Amino acid sequence: MTETTRVSSVVNVPGTGQSVQGVAYCPVGYTVTGGGAQTGLTDSGIIAGSEPTTAGQGWSAWGRASAAQTMTVWAICLRMSS
Repeated sequence: MTETTRVSSVVNVPGTGQSVQGVAYCPVGYTVTGGGAQTGLTDSGIIAGSEPTTAGQGWSAWGRASAAQTMTVWAICLRMSS
């Protein structure tokens, strides 16, 4: 039997053009199977990169923007149960 859950994290992205990292971590016992990210203002923010964390515990994304806003990072997590 498997269980899935979606977790998310919101980070502030300053309007300076610098990249900011956000991470959404899976609960203990879960493994990340996918994820993504979205900026709050799509006309002035971009996602510079998006990938699983190195240890497979969540999803990581980098965003930058020309106007201050937020970025939401989410992870789809799976747990195998007997």
